[in-house]
Amino acid sequence: MTERELRKLEAVIRQKMLDIKEQRVTPKDSGIGSLLNSLKKVDEALYEKILPEYKQLLATKNIFKS
Repeated sequence: MTERELRKLEAVIRQKMLDIKEQRVTPKDSGIGSLLNSLKKVDEALYEKILPEYKQLLATKNIFKS
């Protein structure tokens, strides 16, 4: 994977995280899990940087709870 493709993948993941945060889409429907798995295979350091942010987002926002 080229550097450009890697940056694009990171941008897509971050956009999906924003969509989840603003409750436009559920984490399951966003498909972010498969993107994170792809990122882990390609660049584990970046994956380990993004994953805690994602986990914190899910923990603090009470996503889709009444």
